[in-house]
Amino acid sequence: MNDDQQKSTTAQPSRPEVPRSAALPGRPGVDAKPKGIALYHDMRVEEDFTKCATRLFSILKKAAATSPGAPRYVYLDIQGHRDAAGDYDADVLEIIHDFLLGFLGPYLTEISTPLFHARNPEPQREDIPDLLTVRDPDREHSYDHRELRVRNRDSSPDGRRSRPPVRAIADYLGLDEPICLICWQAPVERAHVVPESLGGSNDVRNFALLCPRHHREAPDVADAEAFWSWVDYACERDGHMKWEGVDPETLATAERVGLHIETRGSVRKSLRHFDRVRDELVRHYGWCPEDFAGGYHWGALMDEFHTVMDSATSTHFNVSKKASTEAWAFEVARRRLRDGDAEQGAAGSDRSAVSNRPSVELAERTVRKSPRSDGAQSLVDAARRADIAIEAAALVRDIIGSAGVSSAEDVLRGIKEEVADRTAQFERLNDELMGHTACRYCGHAIARIGDAPWRHSAAAPMSRGCRAASFDRDGTWDDALDRVWKATPPKTYR
Repeated sequence: MNDDQQKSTTAQPSRPEVPRSAALPGRPGVDAKPKGIALYHDMRVEEDFTKCATRLFSILKKAAATSPGAPRYVYLDIQGHRDAAGDYDADVLEIIHDFLLGFLGPYLTEISTPLFHARNPEPQREDIPDLLTVRDPDREHSYDHRELRVRNRDSSPDGRRSRPPVRAIADYLGLDEPICLICWQAPVERAHVVPESLGGSNDVRNFALLCPRHHREAPDVADAEAFWSWVDYACERDGHMKWEGVDPETLATAERVGLHIETRGSVRKSLRHFDRVRDELVRHYGWCPEDFAGGYHWGALMDEFHTVMDSATSTHFNVSKKASTEAWAFEVARRRLRDGDAEQGAAGSDRSAVSNRPSVELAERTVRKSPRSDGAQSLVDAARRADIAIEAAALVRDIIGSAGVSSAEDVLRGIKEEVADRTAQFERLNDELMGHTACRYCGHAIARIGDAPWRHSAAAPMSRGCRAASFDRDGTWDDALDRVWKATPPKTYR
């Protein structure tokens, strides 16, 4: 990323994430002030600005909800994230100066970072926004999926010819000893972030330490941020592996003091290659069942997929098929396809109606059968607001075309920005509320909105789901009937 690039942050209503917080001791007494809350976050090397900002905001929201009015103290550590001169990179500087001090500062009492310690001179505010939105309108911080160029984390890599020693990589990553970043196991291997065959360097910042298993799973792609994003995803997916071999008594002690440690991971259903690719697309990139639809769309997507695979990926360990590499290529192909569709539709019409999307249709059915489902109603309302903005843009475009009023172009530009903003709000709400998985009994796609019951998401006659489930004449599932098998997610083991 360029050092002079900036991201903007705004706030809107949404559901907060779960933070990590700990109480600071305070003086007892009748008139004693609430105990302070220590909020600690370690900005690991795999976190970019967006991930770190989102997690800091989530921690703050949870602390404010659990201990309203208590002084909040943030402690931030940094691992990696260095530039060629050895100073902190642009992401760290932006997190500290613009986000912590500029955006979160009024809602905190003190901020401690590796660069400085600051105290809020004003009373700590409690009117924390409900939703954090990180905008990148010009795609300055996004991978160039049109040109498919190599994107390193630093623009001035070290020109060394040999690979750095393992100890030097561990020191850069903030590890006391060489262990896998994902599972904390040893021995480790030096994994290129961007492969040499694609233009990656032997700079220490272009390396991660991974165990042999995760090294063979890691993506071989031209985008350094995509590699680190996968490491972050794999840390969540395989986090339970960090506790393998730990004394059970130690785990029990942690549970007694309120620390829940997940020691079992999700059960992988299939070893087939495309099933692993599909799983990564859903869990890491947020794909929905409609994204896997067949027809012309899928054929065009496959054409773009092969273009990305040929131009921006490599192979490692003679592994010709990696689920992580192919999932990234599918995601980049989808973005390229969307750009092509947008360019073709720019001369004719604006975006298609949001309310026609399968997730909105499912939300409308949920509202009919479960009127008290606030999540489903919110999704329907967001889709309607986006449709209103789309219709307004079409109306003003017609005015410009028929009357030739040049001043209306500014109005159209403003309305189109509103279309993009409302549609983005809908997308965020859709990603937050919609849950997708496969039915335990029939294996077909099921979905739900918020805490509403699970429903088979494929419309008839494509999939009738469970054999024992009942099917309404209007094409919806009747959950009111007493049946043994309804849409049911897979079992989870804890």
